[in-house]
Amino acid sequence: MSQKTLRVGMLGGTFDPVHLGHLRSAVEVREALGLDRLHMIPAPQPPLRQAP
Repeated sequence: MSQKTLRVGMLGGTFDPVHLGHLRSAVEVREALGLDRLHMIPAPQPPLRQAP
């Protein structure tokens, strides 16, 4: 029996608000890296600006 290893990526950011640029970037990263899945992880405190 052969098992396929899933290639999973994680993309973090505040995504506040989520817009098509975020989604398009996620698709491009997934395709460029040949990932099976890409999880978008929202950050509650942005490192470079005030909290949303």
